[in-house]
Amino acid sequence: MHSYHKEATVGLLVILGVTGFIGGAMWLKGRAFGNPPTVHVAYPDVSTLKEGSPVSVSGAVIGQVETIALERPGRVIVTFNYDDALVTPTTGATARLVGVGMLGDMLIEFDPGQGPPLGADQVIEGTLVGGLLDAGGDLAAEASATLTALRQVLDTGLVGDLRRSLASAERLMDYYADRRNGPTAEVGATLRQLQAVGARLDSTMVALDAAALGARVDSTMRQAGSAAERLASLSARMDTLLLRINRGEGTLGRLVADTALYGELTRTLRSTSALVDSLAQHPERLGITVRVF
Repeated sequence: MHSYHKEATVGLLVILGVTGFIGGAMWLKGRAFGNPPTVHVAYPDVSTLKEGSPVSVSGAVIGQVETIALERPGRVIVTFNYDDALVTPTTGATARLVGVGMLGDMLIEFDPGQGPPLGADQVIEGTLVGGLLDAGGDLAAEASATLTALRQVLDTGLVGDLRRSLASAERLMDYYADRRNGPTAEVGATLRQLQAVGARLDSTMVALDAAALGARVDSTMRQAGSAAERLASLSARMDTLLLRINRGEGTLGRLVADTALYGELTRTLRSTSALVDSLAQHPERLGITVRVF
């Protein structure tokens, strides 16, 4: 009786172990217990997607990939299960295959969408989104293209030209740094001459008698003021003289103001001019007899 209990216990443990193994294998493959609802998605390429890969909605896992079947080259049908208490797939649903992590793992980002419920046999057209490995591959390709272009640019002739340019630049810098024969020597001499001129100017300013210079300037200003006063006085006298002339005072004023005198002078000048013209034409009218002894 005691032996029977041992055999029964061992058999039960074996059955539990086999059941656990089968259940674990089914869980790893993404097969759920019972009969959960599924969704079918067609991809042109599933990359490294495996059975048991997670399916998420807004970052939360709602199911797993059950099967991956090749329908034809360029079209792979992926079937995954989901929790119908959380999501309800519609005809507007989308499923993106996304790479995550550095090891190339893949998962499906599912969006239930809006619209009529999705039929059990309907297939969604999925899309493939590049992950970190794809981005790394693109960067590697770009880096390779950049290095290739750099090799083409840095050919032997260009490297030689660069070396000669650097050597010429070094010689030029040496020339400018030469304190005996370079421009630095001329600049030093010019600065010394400027210092000498500045010293002479300082000595001249020191030797200059500021008091005497101020006295001369004051005298000059006083003379200028006196000349200005005399000029003002002369201007006043000229104004007075012109005023008297305009009023007809004095000889010059009467000459300017007397219109009759102007007329008589005009007639006299005309008569004199006529007499000169007549004598020029008839000199015999002068009545002058010249006798020669």
